[in-house]
Amino acid sequence: MSVVRPELSNVQGILEHRFVQPHSAIMLFSLGETAGAKRFLARWKDRMPSADMAPTDFKAPLVSFGFTWRGLTTLLENETTLSPEAGKAQLDLGFTQMTPDHPGMSDQLGFIGSSSPEFWWDKQFTNAEIHLAIFVWCDSGSQMEETLSSIRVDANECGVVELKLNAFANATLSGERPEGGVLHFGYRDGITSPYIDWSDTKVTGSVDFREFVMGYPSEYYRVPPTTPGPWRDLAMDGTFACVAWIHQDVAAFNRFLADHTDLGQGHTPAGLEQEWLAAKMMGRWRDGSPVGRHPNAPPSVPDYENKFDFSDDPHGVGCPLTAHIRVVNPRSDELTFPNTSRFGAGPPRFIRRGFSYGAKLEGTEDDGAERGLVGIFLCARINEQFYTALRWINKTGFSEALHSKPYNEWMQDALFGSRSKPKADPRLIIPDASAGVTEAALPNFITYRGVCNFLLPSMSSLRILTSQQQ
Repeated sequence: MSVVRPELSNVQGILEHRFVQPHSAIMLFSLGETAGAKRFLARWKDRMPSADMAPTDFKAPLVSFGFTWRGLTTLLENETTLSPEAGKAQLDLGFTQMTPDHPGMSDQLGFIGSSSPEFWWDKQFTNAEIHLAIFVWCDSGSQMEETLSSIRVDANECGVVELKLNAFANATLSGERPEGGVLHFGYRDGITSPYIDWSDTKVTGSVDFREFVMGYPSEYYRVPPTTPGPWRDLAMDGTFACVAWIHQDVAAFNRFLADHTDLGQGHTPAGLEQEWLAAKMMGRWRDGSPVGRHPNAPPSVPDYENKFDFSDDPHGVGCPLTAHIRVVNPRSDELTFPNTSRFGAGPPRFIRRGFSYGAKLEGTEDDGAERGLVGIFLCARINEQFYTALRWINKTGFSEALHSKPYNEWMQDALFGSRSKPKADPRLIIPDASAGVTEAALPNFITYRGVCNFLLPSMSSLRILTSQQQ
């Protein structure tokens, strides 16, 4: 009998669990010869938890492995049934060919100007050199230091070359979960995460597991590989991790709030004008409460209830149509016909993991230090999910309401849009109940410092990739 739903014991734990270990890192490598690379991976694969494990059973350090297309084909060079040409045709093009640095993709995804791929990874290496990512979670800074050192020793012994970054003191993407979960722009992180319907019983409020794992294509989820065979077997129960290193210009964000305090006057109690403006840009108050339910002031106790939509706010009076949470998850908003046809099961979803890095900055003067976040976006279809979110962030033509004044289809996500994108309308529009409109010109608040897509294989596929048998 064929398998109709994933076995959680075969799925990497990062998909089901937001690990509580406060220290995180992502090490990047180029693989050398295949046998040495497999020996290296085999030494660390037992530190990888599966999705069926209870968090109480996790013992740090924890790791996950992700492979680029080049890394995957390097490990499979002796697997005669897994032809790279067949893989290119069957796997997601966002993984095999149309990678974020591809000239045909980077412009439409907002990787332009200072966010262009030519500047990525501090110009120390390119996406073409990245074969492997090791995601690491530790209980303490000292444990992280010891773990990174041990991984480096093993890599060196096996001929695996680390790709180092001078922007980080330990030479790798690294950071931690900040106190209280508050990120550099002041918003509380980790409030919600999709509840995955692993049982495929269409539980109310859940998200179909096909949004996140491969191998189970259906009418609404044409998740590649759609054809049965060796490549689908290898991809089954795997997921994609789209990693984005994002520098946050905290000084510019704080200046914008300070310079536009007047926008909130008369809309929120005195003294909350900057908080009101920040809430309208994110779609949540900085304590996490949805601005659609609390349009004028945050509640006395943070509201973390996530069962809301925008059906009672079609014109963005409570939550502006270009607020970040509304752009990346429009919920009940009416999409344009092409998008409704494309996403028959509703707007695309993904699971976000990641961490913050760099010292906190107060005030409006930039100190020149590196700070920001490293996002890990988990999905089963890179083009249909991760790339779609980036396109919507930079051009808001996906929603019917955004084709009506005072909005237009060339507007952008209030926080993450690339303002230098051609034809972009870099305005923040905040309508009010009396048909008035508050608006302001938005600067760039972020810069992409590197973006790369990885396949996180299933536990069984990982055993194939680390096997020394010819």
